[in-house]
Amino acid sequence: MLAPRLKLALIALTLCAVAAVVGVWLALRDDAGPSTRLQLTNGWAGAQRPSGQPVPDFTLRDQDAQTVRAADLRGKPVVFAFIYSTCRDTCPAQVQTIRNALDELPAAERNRVQVVGVSVDPANDTAKRAQSFLLKQQMTGRMRFLLGTRAQLAPIWKAFAIQPQSDQLEHSAHTVLADAEGFQRIGFPYDHLTGEALEHDLARLSN
Repeated sequence: MLAPRLKLALIALTLCAVAAVVGVWLALRDDAGPSTRLQLTNGWAGAQRPSGQPVPDFTLRDQDAQTVRAADLRGKPVVFAFIYSTCRDTCPAQVQTIRNALDELPAAERNRVQVVGVSVDPANDTAKRAQSFLLKQQMTGRMRFLLGTRAQLAPIWKAFAIQPQSDQLEHSAHTVLADAEGFQRIGFPYDHLTGEALEHDLARLSN
């Protein structure tokens, strides 16, 4: 019969071996890919928007005075970010998260995604400030910053359920994904927006 000390030693060795196997399994699971770490609902990382909610019709100018119509955006998924050019915290972080997610997408999927910023502070968002904002965020040529009057922008804010910037209230720093047919599909409040989650849902929309 085995001595008590030898039995304890064998038990300890067995437990160590089991712990090592579990550790390797957990490490492999963590490296398996983003989808294994995301909490998905019906296959989406973000919050699903009401079914059949369209992107509203609009005609606006971007930072380079180029006309942008809602109809022009059809055919590819669109990332709508509600931002303002003089924002110092949430907007830059929001746009950097979008940029990082785009960079992680395969080139074929990345080229199918359009990114549009919609002003939530029309009184202060000028073309020059919008250009400067995009330059600072390294999004020149990758994102269009739509500008307009309050009357022009208000229907868009309403359609996307966005609170604009004001002296009393901080704007809704939401990121909304629309599909190629022009329907709102997924929304990310600022505090739920991550590059990993955004990359996952953009990849799904692009396929």
